[in-house]
Amino acid sequence: MCRFSLILLLLTLPVPVLAQARLPGAVTPSAEDSVSLPARVTTTMGDAFADEAETGTELRVLVQTRYGQTAPSSDRVGERALAQDPDGWVLNRAFLRVVAKPTAWLSGKVLLDFAALRNEDLPQSVKLAYSTIQLHSRVAISAGLFKRPFSLLELLPIGEYEFGDNGPTDGLIKDLGFGGRDIGAMLDVSPLSRKKWLKVSLGAFQGGHADTTAAPDGLLAARLESTPFKHLHLGVDAVWRRKASVADYGTSDGAQSDGWAWSADVIVDYAKFDIRAEILGGDRTDIKNRPNPDLGASATSFLGAWGLLLYRIPVAKSVLMPGVKFEWLDSDRDHPVGNHMLLSGALNIDFDPRVRLLLDLTHQWVDPGTMPLGKKPSSDTIGTVHDVDFTRFVMQLQVRI
Repeated sequence: MCRFSLILLLLTLPVPVLAQARLPGAVTPSAEDSVSLPARVTTTMGDAFADEAETGTELRVLVQTRYGQTAPSSDRVGERALAQDPDGWVLNRAFLRVVAKPTAWLSGKVLLDFAALRNEDLPQSVKLAYSTIQLHSRVAISAGLFKRPFSLLELLPIGEYEFGDNGPTDGLIKDLGFGGRDIGAMLDVSPLSRKKWLKVSLGAFQGGHADTTAAPDGLLAARLESTPFKHLHLGVDAVWRRKASVADYGTSDGAQSDGWAWSADVIVDYAKFDIRAEILGGDRTDIKNRPNPDLGASATSFLGAWGLLLYRIPVAKSVLMPGVKFEWLDSDRDHPVGNHMLLSGALNIDFDPRVRLLLDLTHQWVDPGTMPLGKKPSSDTIGTVHDVDFTRFVMQLQVRI
């Protein structure tokens, strides 16, 4: 822990100086920018920025440069390597977003992540590519590549996320093919007299995955959102995979079976503080973890919950935003393993509405014998690898233009 204390000390020393600095070419914040950022949290279809041009064409850039350091509890080579995999300096995200809105009823959006190219992963570099037709003030149809309407973890804009990692629950629902982006079409309807009282999203998707091809009958998803009061936002959703997806190269690795998942979330937001929470659960659709007579009983379902509290403190032209987050995930409800618990403390320093420094310290506890999420459970060279307790420090500089 001495190493983390030293890093935190070195990082906080230049904060008063940086708070007074002006970036070359940056626009001086207006009086509205210098207050406590009332920025209302809204869910999106995967847009990192959560805003767009009202008309015409707009280009935006978001760059996240990140440094991480992890102290795992295990001395085993494979388990240390698993925990320390995200360590060091990395270009976490390098987004270029293009929004075109030639008319009030037609718009299109493309979001590219050039950071994915560092791993020569061209398909993963295309995050969004879809168009929206506004059929009526209360009815819209979107088609293309965008986020499935499932889980608040996935639908909040990543450019506004106040912590260093999304956590194991987000990783699991992506691996199971419930969360994340997909190719499909979605209908958005606001049927009540006041739009904010109810928004219904119904989507049909290909049901593919990073390591799979299309599912024969695809995936269906639905989400209901409501803002019954000014500062209270509610959401429930469900997703159903009708049949198994097909793994690349004809293997079972990465393939997903049929199954469904659900979630319910709440947001309370005021000018100076936010509270967000979600509970979610469902089937384990990753085939390699389903019951198998040759392997013995395996995980068939999961259940998780998370909550966070944020508070905004205006300081001169900047905003300090401390926050805490707790997350619990039981990735294997059938057996006495699979429990993950995370406690995170973060400090966001918004020097400008476009520039944010994030400092995050997270500790994870896991049940002994818990298999890693989204990773192969064993290796020929290092033997069985289990998830481990760890303490991780993250520093991230984000610039939006």
